[in-house]
Amino acid sequence: MVNIDRAFWSRWEVMFLVFIIVVSLVIAGGYVSYRVISTDQDAVVTGYSVRLGDAVTVDYIGMFEDGTVFDTSLQSVAENNTLYPKSLSFTSKTDYSPLNFTVGQGQMIAGFDNGVIGMALNQTKTISVPPELGYGYSNESLILTRDLTKSVPVFEWIGNSSEFSDVFYISPSVGANVKNPTYGWNMTVFYIDPITDAIMIRNNPVLGELIQSEEGWTSKVISVDTSAYMGRGEIIIEHILTSEDVRKQIYTDDVGQQFFISEVNTDEGTFKIDYNREVVGKTLIFKVTLVSLSVAGE
Repeated sequence: MVNIDRAFWSRWEVMFLVFIIVVSLVIAGGYVSYRVISTDQDAVVTGYSVRLGDAVTVDYIGMFEDGTVFDTSLQSVAENNTLYPKSLSFTSKTDYSPLNFTVGQGQMIAGFDNGVIGMALNQTKTISVPPELGYGYSNESLILTRDLTKSVPVFEWIGNSSEFSDVFYISPSVGANVKNPTYGWNMTVFYIDPITDAIMIRNNPVLGELIQSEEGWTSKVISVDTSAYMGRGEIIIEHILTSEDVRKQIYTDDVGQQFFISEVNTDEGTFKIDYNREVVGKTLIFKVTLVSLSVAGE
Protein backbone atom coordinates (compact mmCIF):
# COMPACT_ATOMS: atom_id res chain seq x y z
CA MET A 1 0.00 0.00 0.00
CA VAL A 2 1.36 3.42 -0.97
CA ASN A 3 2.03 5.75 1.92
CA ILE A 4 -0.28 8.72 1.35
CA ASP A 5 2.30 11.06 2.97
CA ARG A 6 4.82 10.20 0.23
CA ALA A 7 2.32 10.47 -2.66
CA PHE A 8 2.73 14.25 -2.55
CA TRP A 9 5.87 16.30 -2.13
CA SER A 10 6.54 17.56 1.32
CA ARG A 11 6.38 21.24 1.98
CA TRP A 12 10.20 21.42 2.03
CA GLU A 13 10.47 19.71 -1.35
CA VAL A 14 8.02 22.19 -2.90
CA MET A 15 9.94 25.14 -1.48
CA PHE A 16 13.21 23.74 -2.86
CA LEU A 17 11.67 23.31 -6.32
CA VAL A 18 10.39 26.88 -6.30
CA PHE A 19 13.86 28.11 -5.32
CA ILE A 20 15.45 26.26 -8.25
CA ILE A 21 12.92 27.74 -10.70
CA VAL A 22 13.49 31.31 -9.44
CA VAL A 23 17.29 31.00 -9.65
CA SER A 24 17.01 29.65 -13.21
CA LEU A 25 14.85 32.60 -14.28
CA VAL A 26 17.28 35.10 -12.74
CA ILE A 27 20.25 33.53 -14.54
CA ALA A 28 18.37 33.46 -17.84
CA GLY A 29 17.47 37.13 -17.45
CA GLY A 30 21.14 38.04 -17.44
CA TYR A 31 21.51 37.17 -21.11
CA VAL A 32 19.95 38.58 -24.30
CA SER A 33 18.90 35.81 -26.63
CA TYR A 34 18.23 36.36 -30.30
CA ARG A 35 16.04 34.57 -32.79
CA VAL A 36 17.46 34.94 -36.29
CA ILE A 37 15.09 35.82 -39.11
CA SER A 38 17.11 35.17 -42.22
CA THR A 39 14.64 34.49 -45.06
CA ASP A 40 11.52 35.98 -46.58
CA GLN A 41 9.62 32.90 -45.49
CA ASP A 42 10.62 33.49 -41.89
CA ALA A 43 9.42 37.05 -42.14
CA VAL A 44 6.09 36.04 -43.64
CA VAL A 45 5.51 33.41 -40.99
CA THR A 46 6.40 35.68 -38.12
CA GLY A 47 5.12 38.96 -39.58
CA TYR A 48 8.09 40.52 -37.84
CA SER A 49 9.53 44.02 -38.31
CA VAL A 50 12.50 45.70 -36.63
CA ARG A 51 12.10 46.84 -33.04
CA LEU A 52 14.34 48.39 -30.40
CA GLY A 53 17.05 46.01 -29.27
CA ASP A 54 17.17 43.99 -32.48
CA ALA A 55 20.53 43.35 -34.14
CA VAL A 56 20.31 44.31 -37.80
CA THR A 57 22.46 44.20 -40.93
CA VAL A 58 21.81 46.79 -43.63
CA ASP A 59 23.17 47.99 -46.94
CA TYR A 60 22.96 51.74 -47.42
CA ILE A 61 23.66 54.70 -49.67
CA GLY A 62 24.17 58.04 -47.89
CA MET A 63 23.41 61.13 -49.98
CA PHE A 64 22.94 64.86 -49.65
CA GLU A 65 19.79 66.50 -50.95
CA ASP A 66 21.55 67.33 -54.22
CA GLY A 67 21.99 63.60 -54.86
CA THR A 68 25.75 63.41 -54.30
CA VAL A 69 26.88 60.34 -52.36
CA PHE A 70 29.02 60.83 -49.25
CA ASP A 71 29.12 57.21 -48.06
CA THR A 72 27.91 53.73 -49.02
CA SER A 73 28.31 50.07 -48.13
CA LEU A 74 27.97 49.03 -51.78
CA GLN A 75 31.05 48.78 -53.98
CA SER A 76 28.92 49.01 -57.14
CA VAL A 77 27.69 52.43 -56.00
CA ALA A 78 31.18 53.59 -55.00
CA GLU A 79 32.58 52.74 -58.42
CA ASN A 80 29.75 54.27 -60.48
CA ASN A 81 30.28 58.03 -60.66
CA THR A 82 27.81 58.45 -63.51
CA LEU A 83 24.71 57.27 -61.68
CA TYR A 84 26.09 58.13 -58.26
CA PRO A 85 28.12 61.38 -58.34
CA LYS A 86 30.26 61.79 -55.24
CA SER A 87 30.45 64.57 -52.69
CA LEU A 88 33.62 66.40 -51.65
CA SER A 89 34.28 64.17 -48.65
CA PHE A 90 33.52 60.80 -50.26
CA THR A 91 36.40 58.39 -49.63
CA SER A 92 36.84 55.01 -51.27
CA LYS A 93 37.19 51.99 -48.98
CA THR A 94 39.30 48.88 -49.28
CA ASP A 95 36.39 46.73 -48.09
CA TYR A 96 32.70 47.21 -48.79
CA SER A 97 30.30 45.24 -46.61
CA PRO A 98 26.87 45.65 -44.97
CA LEU A 99 26.62 47.59 -41.73
CA ASN A 100 25.83 45.79 -38.45
CA PHE A 101 24.38 47.48 -35.37
CA THR A 102 21.91 47.05 -32.55
CA VAL A 103 18.88 49.31 -32.81
CA GLY A 104 18.50 51.81 -30.00
CA GLN A 105 22.00 51.39 -28.55
CA GLY A 106 23.34 54.73 -29.77
CA GLN A 107 25.71 53.14 -32.27
CA MET A 108 24.23 55.19 -35.12
CA ILE A 109 23.04 58.77 -35.53
CA ALA A 110 19.52 59.08 -34.13
CA GLY A 111 17.75 59.58 -37.46
CA PHE A 112 19.28 56.45 -38.98
CA ASP A 113 18.64 54.43 -35.83
CA ASN A 114 14.98 55.48 -35.66
CA GLY A 115 14.52 55.10 -39.41
CA VAL A 116 15.08 51.34 -39.53
CA ILE A 117 12.46 50.64 -36.86
CA GLY A 118 9.47 48.93 -38.47
CA MET A 119 11.41 47.69 -41.51
CA ALA A 120 10.82 44.15 -42.75
CA LEU A 121 13.45 41.78 -44.07
CA ASN A 122 14.73 42.75 -47.57
CA GLN A 123 12.69 45.95 -47.50
CA THR A 124 14.35 49.06 -48.97
CA LYS A 125 13.46 52.38 -47.37
CA THR A 126 14.49 56.00 -47.91
CA ILE A 127 15.22 57.80 -44.65
CA SER A 128 15.51 61.58 -44.44
CA VAL A 129 17.60 62.74 -41.49
CA PRO A 130 17.55 66.46 -40.50
CA PRO A 131 20.68 67.96 -38.88
CA GLU A 132 19.30 67.70 -35.34
CA LEU A 133 18.96 63.92 -35.75
CA GLY A 134 22.19 63.61 -37.73
CA TYR A 135 25.52 65.35 -37.17
CA GLY A 136 24.15 68.57 -35.75
CA TYR A 137 24.69 72.14 -36.90
CA SER A 138 27.88 73.96 -37.84
CA ASN A 139 30.28 75.09 -35.14
CA GLU A 140 30.81 78.74 -36.05
CA SER A 141 34.20 78.77 -34.35
CA LEU A 142 35.41 76.35 -37.05
CA ILE A 143 34.57 78.81 -39.85
CA LEU A 144 37.43 81.28 -40.37
CA THR A 145 37.59 84.44 -42.50
CA ARG A 146 40.75 85.04 -44.52
CA ASP A 147 41.90 87.90 -46.77
CA LEU A 148 42.14 87.27 -50.49
CA THR A 149 45.61 88.83 -50.36
CA LYS A 150 48.63 87.63 -48.38
CA SER A 151 51.89 89.36 -47.46
CA VAL A 152 55.26 87.58 -47.74
CA PRO A 153 58.63 89.25 -46.87
CA VAL A 154 61.22 89.79 -49.61
CA PHE A 155 64.10 89.05 -47.23
CA GLU A 156 64.00 86.15 -44.79
CA TRP A 157 66.45 84.50 -42.41
CA ILE A 158 67.33 80.82 -42.09
CA GLY A 159 68.94 79.82 -38.80
CA ASN A 160 72.20 78.32 -40.01
CA SER A 161 73.95 76.38 -42.77
CA SER A 162 72.73 73.03 -41.48
CA GLU A 163 69.08 74.13 -41.64
CA PHE A 164 69.66 75.56 -45.11
CA SER A 165 71.13 72.27 -46.33
CA ASP A 166 68.25 70.29 -44.82
CA VAL A 167 65.79 72.32 -46.90
CA PHE A 168 67.69 72.86 -50.17
CA TYR A 169 70.15 69.93 -50.19
CA ILE A 170 73.15 72.15 -50.98
CA SER A 171 75.61 74.13 -48.88
CA PRO A 172 74.87 77.86 -48.80
CA SER A 173 77.03 80.39 -50.60
CA VAL A 174 76.30 84.02 -51.41
CA GLY A 175 74.65 84.28 -54.81
CA ALA A 176 73.43 80.66 -54.86
CA ASN A 177 69.98 80.27 -56.39
CA VAL A 178 67.33 77.93 -54.99
CA LYS A 179 63.55 77.49 -55.24
CA ASN A 180 61.16 78.69 -52.55
CA PRO A 181 59.79 75.42 -51.07
CA THR A 182 56.36 76.92 -50.46
CA TYR A 183 55.68 79.08 -53.53
CA GLY A 184 58.12 77.74 -56.10
CA TRP A 185 59.63 81.08 -57.15
CA ASN A 186 63.39 81.75 -57.32
CA MET A 187 65.39 82.69 -54.21
CA THR A 188 68.97 83.90 -53.82
CA VAL A 189 71.37 83.57 -50.87
CA PHE A 190 71.90 87.29 -50.09
CA TYR A 191 74.13 87.26 -47.01
CA ILE A 192 75.74 84.80 -44.57
CA ASP A 193 76.55 86.14 -41.10
CA PRO A 194 80.15 85.10 -40.32
CA ILE A 195 79.52 85.05 -36.56
CA THR A 196 76.09 83.44 -36.14
CA ASP A 197 76.05 81.51 -39.46
CA ALA A 198 72.53 82.85 -40.02
CA ILE A 199 71.61 83.06 -43.69
CA MET A 200 69.60 85.83 -45.33
CA ILE A 201 67.76 84.85 -48.48
CA ARG A 202 65.96 87.05 -50.95
CA ASN A 203 62.67 86.00 -52.57
CA ASN A 204 62.67 86.86 -56.27
CA PRO A 205 59.13 86.37 -57.62
CA VAL A 206 58.19 87.81 -60.99
CA LEU A 207 55.40 90.38 -60.94
CA GLY A 208 52.27 88.65 -62.28
CA GLU A 209 53.71 85.19 -61.66
CA LEU A 210 51.12 82.47 -60.97
CA ILE A 211 51.93 80.17 -58.08
CA GLN A 212 50.34 77.38 -56.09
CA SER A 213 49.36 78.48 -52.60
CA GLU A 214 50.32 76.38 -49.58
CA GLU A 215 46.79 75.01 -49.50
CA GLY A 216 46.61 74.12 -53.18
CA TRP A 217 44.71 76.80 -55.07
CA THR A 218 46.23 79.22 -57.60
CA SER A 219 47.54 82.61 -56.47
CA LYS A 220 49.20 85.52 -58.26
CA VAL A 221 52.05 87.89 -57.37
CA ILE A 222 50.55 91.38 -57.65
CA SER A 223 53.18 93.52 -55.90
CA VAL A 224 56.88 93.43 -54.96
CA ASP A 225 58.29 96.23 -52.78
CA THR A 226 61.88 95.75 -51.55
CA SER A 227 61.84 98.89 -49.37
CA ALA A 228 58.75 98.16 -47.28
CA TYR A 229 58.88 97.43 -43.55
CA MET A 230 62.27 99.08 -42.97
CA GLY A 231 64.05 97.02 -45.61
CA ARG A 232 62.35 93.73 -44.90
CA GLY A 233 60.37 94.16 -48.10
CA GLU A 234 56.91 92.92 -48.97
CA ILE A 235 55.46 90.65 -51.65
CA ILE A 236 51.68 90.74 -52.08
CA ILE A 237 50.01 87.55 -53.25
CA GLU A 238 46.40 87.51 -54.40
CA HIS A 239 44.44 84.27 -54.11
CA ILE A 240 42.53 83.64 -57.33
CA LEU A 241 39.27 82.42 -55.83
CA THR A 242 35.67 83.03 -56.90
CA SER A 243 32.22 81.75 -55.99
CA GLU A 244 32.93 78.87 -58.37
CA ASP A 245 35.44 77.52 -55.85
CA VAL A 246 32.91 77.25 -53.02
CA ARG A 247 32.54 73.63 -51.85
CA LYS A 248 34.46 72.31 -54.85
CA GLN A 249 37.39 70.65 -53.09
CA ILE A 250 38.66 69.43 -49.74
CA TYR A 251 41.95 71.09 -48.75
CA THR A 252 44.47 70.19 -46.04
CA ASP A 253 46.30 72.81 -43.97
CA ASP A 254 49.90 72.69 -42.73
CA VAL A 255 48.95 70.65 -39.63
CA GLY A 256 46.90 68.09 -41.52
CA GLN A 257 43.42 69.43 -40.78
CA GLN A 258 40.89 69.29 -43.62
CA PHE A 259 38.64 72.16 -44.68
CA PHE A 260 36.71 73.50 -47.66
CA ILE A 261 35.99 77.00 -48.95
CA SER A 262 32.48 77.98 -47.89
CA GLU A 263 32.32 81.59 -49.16
CA VAL A 264 34.22 84.00 -51.42
CA ASN A 265 33.42 87.71 -51.16
CA THR A 266 35.41 89.57 -53.81
CA ASP A 267 33.74 92.90 -52.87
CA GLU A 268 35.12 92.69 -49.33
CA GLY A 269 38.31 90.92 -50.39
CA THR A 270 37.73 87.93 -48.12
CA PHE A 271 36.94 84.24 -48.22
CA LYS A 272 35.88 81.73 -45.58
CA ILE A 273 37.32 78.33 -44.82
CA ASP A 274 35.17 75.79 -42.98
CA TYR A 275 36.65 73.06 -40.79
CA ASN A 276 33.25 71.50 -40.06
CA ARG A 277 32.71 68.07 -41.61
CA GLU A 278 30.72 68.16 -44.83
CA VAL A 279 27.84 66.20 -43.25
CA VAL A 280 27.40 68.79 -40.49
CA GLY A 281 24.37 71.06 -40.85
CA LYS A 282 22.94 69.03 -43.73
CA THR A 283 19.78 67.00 -44.24
CA LEU A 284 21.00 63.50 -45.08
CA ILE A 285 19.18 61.02 -47.30
CA PHE A 286 19.80 57.32 -46.71
CA LYS A 287 18.58 54.54 -48.98
CA VAL A 288 18.61 51.52 -46.67
CA THR A 289 17.97 47.82 -47.37
CA LEU A 290 17.46 45.42 -44.44
CA VAL A 291 19.68 42.41 -45.19
CA SER A 292 19.13 40.41 -42.01
CA LEU A 293 17.95 40.80 -38.44
CA SER A 294 18.23 38.97 -35.16
CA VAL A 295 15.24 39.46 -32.90
CA ALA A 296 15.98 40.29 -29.29
CA GLY A 297 14.56 37.69 -26.90
CA GLU A 298 11.53 38.61 -24.92
